[in-house]
Amino acid sequence: MARVLMVTSRLPWPPTEGHQLRSWHLLRALSRRHQVTLLSCLRPEDAAIAQDDLPTNVARLVVHPLRQDALSTATQLASSLAGPLPYVVHRYADARLKTCLGELASDADLVHIDMLPLMACAECVPSGVPIIYNAHNVEHALLRVRGDNESRPLHRAFLRSQTGRLNRFEEAACRRADLVLACSEQDRAQLATMGARDAITVPNGVDLDSNRPGSGDEDGSLVFVGQMGWFPNRDGIEWFLADVLPRVLMHRPGLRFTLVGKSDGLHVPGNVSGNVDVSGFVEDLRPLLQRASVYVVPLRMGSGTRLKVLEAMAFGKAIVTTSIGSEGIDLEDGVHGEFADDAQSFAERILALLDDPARRAMLGREARRLAEARYGWDAIGDAMLPHYERLLAA
Repeated sequence: MARVLMVTSRLPWPPTEGHQLRSWHLLRALSRRHQVTLLSCLRPEDAAIAQDDLPTNVARLVVHPLRQDALSTATQLASSLAGPLPYVVHRYADARLKTCLGELASDADLVHIDMLPLMACAECVPSGVPIIYNAHNVEHALLRVRGDNESRPLHRAFLRSQTGRLNRFEEAACRRADLVLACSEQDRAQLATMGARDAITVPNGVDLDSNRPGSGDEDGSLVFVGQMGWFPNRDGIEWFLADVLPRVLMHRPGLRFTLVGKSDGLHVPGNVSGNVDVSGFVEDLRPLLQRASVYVVPLRMGSGTRLKVLEAMAFGKAIVTTSIGSEGIDLEDGVHGEFADDAQSFAERILALLDDPARRAMLGREARRLAEARYGWDAIGDAMLPHYERLLAA
């Protein structure tokens, strides 16, 4: 049993956000064979959680409070414009965090760094201790797309000023890590071109036991799960509300669309607001998802693997998604879901499924079968762990 230090940008439990889900299940996998010390940055809203009893898979928890006051934010913003580091990294390029990580790493056999900004602390890991970098996305590529889609001139200029900095930082992180974990084969190939010496695909997964198809009747509604603070989600939902949903409502004026997750000030257009339920955070998604008829994934940008798609598959839902929304998952159009990349086609796929319960059931069954065959977290962890053993033995 080796001593593994895992470093995360937020406490990974309870896993309510996409990056927390991946971090939590990789932590569970590591703890099956190794003694895991967890160093987590602490957000103010997580302070009470940190006082609770530790999960059984964490041998020791160390927290580092993040500064999120206005002065710190302004200082980080100014530094990102004047210096080489991108804005998203400055919050974690903290001398106290580096000191803490260095002390913990000196007593570790391997360090797992979760998310790109934390690689700012990699310099504190002693020589000879291998570093594994868990890449949730190809971050500079996401930022470039966001900048290209930003309509406000000052915001667009700032985002574009950050893209080159983030690209260079991401390349340096890939070169520094002894092993890079990518969420999809597409991401793995791109990270390899950025200098990763060793990169493997560790796809996102889903809890197949907790997320199961329901036995009750569906209610004819549409659903999407995702927080609006994540730009690809917000962009996709704004497009869906403006261009797709009105086309659906022309044929089904009484239809309901439920948006689950933190709304972060999302504006719902007046012409569809009477058909949209913005539920915010929901403690238990299962009843809501099980009764919905169609799960929509209208994403137009992003990287990695969409955890929201995997959850829909596990619930046995009929899925309508863009091609980008299904990247990193072996969904086959017409077998496990329906694909559409323009507003008219997306609306037509939804309407066709609402009119065909037998096809919805067939797509849901095949999606669940695919989830069971390839995307259970236990199997993903089993496939990942030998790569850790290889580094530990070197």
